[in-house]
This record gives sequence, structure tokens and C-alpha cells, in this order.
Amino acid sequence: MLRADRPSRPSEELADRRGWTGPTYANGVLTAELAEFCQSGVSVVMASRDEAGSPLVARGLACRIDGEGRVRVMYREPPNTAFQDAIAAGAPIAVTFTRPYSHRSIQLKARRADLVRPAPPDGPATLVQTRVFRDELVGVGHDEPFPGFYTHFEPHELAALEFLPESAFVQTPGPSAGSALEP
Repeated sequence: MLRADRPSRPSEELADRRGWTGPTYANGVLTAELAEFCQSGVSVVMASRDEAGSPLVARGLACRIDGEGRVRVMYREPPNTAFQDAIAAGAPIAVTFTRPYSHRSIQLKARRADLVRPAPPDGPATLVQTRVFRDELVGVGHDEPFPGFYTHFEPHELAALEFLPESAFVQTPGPSAGSALEP
């Protein structure tokens, strides 16, 4: 059975990272495979904190990762203004990418992120990734209208932020969840 056809295991994720011999990005934090996973049409959940230290969570729509490993996350601006304000004030960021079918979850962290204007490739990338994610939600048993509602966005609502990941963690449920993904 292929790994993608069954639930993910943190121990496999850690072994894969330790054994990785291919290209890496973001000063070795991301492997090419992890970058591909994050851009494959998965759940994207962003977290930070406000000035009082209270947690803030925002739902991302998609991401693009450049050749240096800089992560650009696209999200709907209107429901995420408090989160956006915290990022603008220099709060740290954590972004978790999860595939519903396998429960594979990867978290990237950085001390800060930059709010950026959406770039021309952001809209098409978001459209493709949200469609893939919507189809997976249907595939794991969610009935409409939930998958359509959850992945819906209007082009004029699209906002983006960027950060260079400083660390990565496996967040897939199971023994070793929360472990750093290091070579």
C-alpha cells in the first residue's frame, strides 16, 4: 500500500527527513518533498498571538514556496483581520498543513512574517489548491455544502503573507507528534 493510501505516521515522517538526500530550501528546513506537500491542496491553518499573548488562528487557502524556501500563504482577508494585525505588529507565525485523508500534518514556524500584496500567480494557485482540497473533503465523507463553503473565496478578498521557515515539525497524530523535522 502506498504511503498516500493509508494514514501517515510521525515515525515515517521523521525517518524520511533524516534520510533525505535531495534538495533542501530555507536553510535546510524544507525538503523538496515537504514543499510539494504544502502546495498540494491541503488544509492550511495559521496561528499567531495578539499583543496580550492570546492565541489567534486564521484559515489559509493555499501556499506557494519559492526556490529559496520562502513560503507565501494566501488567505481571505475579511475574516482574518485580527490575525493580520498581529502579523503586521511582528508576532511570530506557525502554519500547519494537513491532508485530511492520511492526517499527515506538517507545521512550519518563523519569528515573523511579512504581509505582501497578492501576486498574479497567487489567484490561479489558490483556485487549483482549493479545488483539490474541496475534492478531498468530499472524498473523506463531507457532504456539500460544507466543502464548497470551506474552500470558497472571492478574488478581491485574497491577501497574502510570506515568511522564511526557521523550523519544521511533524504534527501528524501519534507517537513522536510534535518532533522537529531535522536532518
